[in-house]
Amino acid sequence: LAHLNAVEACLATGTPLPCDLTFVIEGEEEVGSKSLGAFLKAHAAELRCDAIVISDNGIPSLKHPALTYALRGITAIEVEVQGPSRDLHSGIFGGCVDNPAMALAQMLAQLRDKHGRVTVPGFYDDVVKLTAFERKQLARLPHSDAALRKFLGVPALFGERGFTATEQRSARPTLEINGLTSGYQGEGSKTIVPAWARAKLTCRLVPNQKPEKVRKLVVDHLRRLCPPTVRLKIAGGHGGEPYLMSPTSAHAQAALRALRAAFDREPVLMREGGSIPIVTDFKKLLHA
Repeated sequence: LAHLNAVEACLATGTPLPCDLTFVIEGEEEVGSKSLGAFLKAHAAELRCDAIVISDNGIPSLKHPALTYALRGITAIEVEVQGPSRDLHSGIFGGCVDNPAMALAQMLAQLRDKHGRVTVPGFYDDVVKLTAFERKQLARLPHSDAALRKFLGVPALFGERGFTATEQRSARPTLEINGLTSGYQGEGSKTIVPAWARAKLTCRLVPNQKPEKVRKLVVDHLRRLCPPTVRLKIAGGHGGEPYLMSPTSAHAQAALRALRAAFDREPVLMREGGSIPIVTDFKKLLHA
């Protein structure tokens, strides 16, 4: 709406637009934008452009107008460990069969070390290192570890060693457990060995990591970690590639000039820890 209001203001005051503008408005981003790719392919000639502006990011403060030049990608995995054919009485059978919940917990615990580094072989092979220029720019963002810790409600921050909290949550890859379930969840106790255990995992990816490659690396490692006493079932989920544009490119510099003029402040460069998969569709299909 801010973009539409800006055009409206220009037209209302007789200010000529400095370039042609095409608006693409769609409402499926939160469910994967499944229709957008086909639409872009069908209308590529009509939508051909030099640059794309997507205002789906934030700014640290009104004193720090920001240009987001990179997004993390994502790949999702669902893991199920199957044990006995049914829940068992833990008093009668406990000790002679492997507990799927325990087996899964032990597998997952081996995916990350105590310093926050993912232990999957090959996980970091394609990661593009942050340049000294980028780290300097990210350090300009207004940030306080104490304020962040208080805002998040945690006793202490945690992240990959050797990186600031800003870098950890925007410019480094991750492997997270999004959901974990097994066994009896009701009130009180129920003494069972559960028949199965499940976990939902996602990895946030950084340039040049590929969702399919990282998913395979994680799946292969889980298969190696799985003990022979249980069966492993893995399903792949959604994925999206990370995005990176050069912050020194002509279009980035134009955006920075616009921010500087609009806010009368020196803008900052930032990376976004979240994912916007449609950005890579625009790049690939429209070559913008």
